[in-house]
Amino acid sequence: MRTFRAYLLDARGKITWGEWIEAADLSEAEAKARTLCDAGSPTVELWEGPRPVSDVPCDPEEPPTRR
Repeated sequence: MRTFRAYLLDARGKITWGEWIEAADLSEAEAKARTLCDAGSPTVELWEGPRPVSDVPCDPEEPPTRR
């Protein structure tokens, strides 16, 4: 298992909340990150260690953007 940090961002790109995610790979982490979305948050930013790895839009129609 790999450990990711998920940051819920508001419309201005400011962190409103964070949570640790355990996942087998980045795709699984992105799927788990989507479950953190709420009405006021357009994006969840995923980090692995000291680097950002993906921006997961809360719109289920949009694919994640990997860094």
